[in-house]
Amino acid sequence: MLLSSAHGPDRPGNMKHLGLDATVYPPPGTFDTGILVDIPSSPASHYGKETMNNTNPEAVVRHRTWLRERGTLRLVLGALVLTLAWYAYSSIRTQRMLQVKWPALTVDPDGLTVLGLQDGNVPGKPRKYVAIESNHAWQIRRPDDAEEEGDVETEESDYKPTAAVARRAAAGEVVPLEELLKECPVVLTGAHFAGADIEESYEPFRDKPYWKVHVRLTDEGRSRYWQFSRTHDGERLVFVLNNDILTCPRMSHMNTGTLTIEPIWVEDDARRLAEAMRGKR
Repeated sequence: MLLSSAHGPDRPGNMKHLGLDATVYPPPGTFDTGILVDIPSSPASHYGKETMNNTNPEAVVRHRTWLRERGTLRLVLGALVLTLAWYAYSSIRTQRMLQVKWPALTVDPDGLTVLGLQDGNVPGKPRKYVAIESNHAWQIRRPDDAEEEGDVETEESDYKPTAAVARRAAAGEVVPLEELLKECPVVLTGAHFAGADIEESYEPFRDKPYWKVHVRLTDEGRSRYWQFSRTHDGERLVFVLNNDILTCPRMSHMNTGTLTIEPIWVEDDARRLAEAMRGKR
């Protein structure tokens, strides 16, 4: 049996398979003339075809630029979110560390010990000790009676004491290191330092070099330093290593994980101090 459609055997849409003809309706977009017409479904699809076929170079450039800008915006927003998250985490962690009630420290006989000299002039509580640098060596002395009454000026420079303080303090007795280790609070030990670096500098007034030690504190060391310096701002610390006083810098109250100790006039003292802060003995 032969089945034929109204289009005739030669019209598009007719199929013949194994001697049998079947009627197939024309696909969408096909007219009775047998001509296939491409009708875009929307302007967006038409724009996509232009982009894919590279028929419009300007459109391709605009599309690629838009993609790059969108990717860049996502990266910027992502980095901003991560930065804000890290800042919030760091702030919360720092505040918690600063509020910790740390136990009292003991002297490290085989390593670095940092003492609080408590040499500030506090009303009703005269200072017991004065740090004096002479010939690039530090001494801790007792202040005489006139200095305790506050009738002389305090030291004006970290490089050397004023003449008045030097004369009066020199008249006082040298304090044994054993007394300092017993009477002064231990602020830090070698375990509270994460590392240190040395930098050589120059003092034009004395026309000679000196050394700086850039210090990195651990989280606990940072917290302990902040808590102690809050009530002892401007007082001196005494860095003791193997029964030697290496330096006596003044404190500045701050919440920081890095400090700079200067000036240290003897290079060997600076290197010994930095090595102790790196965990070397």
